[in-house]
Amino acid sequence: MNHHGSRRTRLPRLPLSACVLSLAISATAGAQSQRQADAHGNFSRGTSSQSNAWGGGAQVQLVWGASGAPVQLGTSLGGDYTKADGGPAQWNASADAVVQPGGGHSVTPYVGASAGANWSSGSSAEWRGARLGLDMLAGAQVKLGSRSSAPNLKAEERFGYVRGQEQTLATRLGIAVSF
Repeated sequence: MNHHGSRRTRLPRLPLSACVLSLAISATAGAQSQRQADAHGNFSRGTSSQSNAWGGGAQVQLVWGASGAPVQLGTSLGGDYTKADGGPAQWNASADAVVQPGGGHSVTPYVGASAGANWSSGSSAEWRGARLGLDMLAGAQVKLGSRSSAPNLKAEERFGYVRGQEQTLATRLGIAVSF
């Protein structure tokens, strides 16, 4: 008890990562500088089985931070469909976070990570229900014109896995537009 005769209430301790994340969100709140949507094609290859899958998807991204800032944060939500050669189809809904240089250059590289829910479908489905998928990613966007509204060509490599499945290396190629 403290000197006033009442009990002291202890606040819960937050892990350091939660504190850093909340500070980053607070610092960037209201500093969204760009919204972007993309459509892309996918090619992925299993690292053990060498099996191939083809598909496509779409993604919506918010870029946080002043356009002239040295570093910006990009957050996105997306969905993808892939079909393995002679095998099952797979659906994915994911959330990505990337860091990229600011400044509005004609070529913008980025790196990040992705987490998503994955479903296998079709007569040869490999599992039932949703499974967690984790990816590391790196890519670049190339502006296809001098106007700020010009579309971007986007190329990306992803390395990861779906829980219980082999690791894959995936290539995405697409077009991104700001809105």
